[in-house]
Amino acid sequence: MSVSGNRGDSVEAAVDHVLANRERVFIERDGAPADVIMAARELEGRDYTIAMLSEPKTVRRILEGENALQAGAMLMGDDLAELDPDGRYLVRPVTRGAPLAVTARLGGDTRWALVASAPAHSALEELQPHIADAVRKFMFGQLISDPVGVGVELYGFLARRLAARVETALVVFRLDSVKRIVRVVEILNIGGEVGRYDSRRW
Repeated sequence: MSVSGNRGDSVEAAVDHVLANRERVFIERDGAPADVIMAARELEGRDYTIAMLSEPKTVRRILEGENALQAGAMLMGDDLAELDPDGRYLVRPVTRGAPLAVTARLGGDTRWALVASAPAHSALEELQPHIADAVRKFMFGQLISDPVGVGVELYGFLARRLAARVETALVVFRLDSVKRIVRVVEILNIGGEVGRYDSRRW
């Protein structure tokens, strides 16, 4: 779709089209494309992709996290307790005084199961304590409640992965929609501004 002219109605219709169809809309001036309207989440995902692909070390870490998941070097089930050693965010149900299996799922089927690669676990341990705490809270809260809503899609070589910024960390993850599993591939310390959960440029 393309929009010509300077009318506000046309731009508003273009924004509605972008949000409804997840397509970009080109704005023409003098018959040639001059600008583009795209979803903010798509732009963020492209920004993250460009930033990550420009850092070979970051790409290597993501591939190591993927390889660890494929090789079974991951935390899941009871092992998830290692991600939250103080038990602040992970649910540990108790029946008759005996703890049941550790779980990250609450309220039936509304939350997704969580799996984390061994490299992601190591990266979590290397973060500053208050950042690591924010990431734990995010993983056992927002991430397993609404993984699609909290992450932005990555593109190109990093396609089929999502990323979400938590404080000064970036959580890179994959989704298994059939089994409803969030697989945390890697946690990157990207620096920058503290105090936000949103995904922005870094």
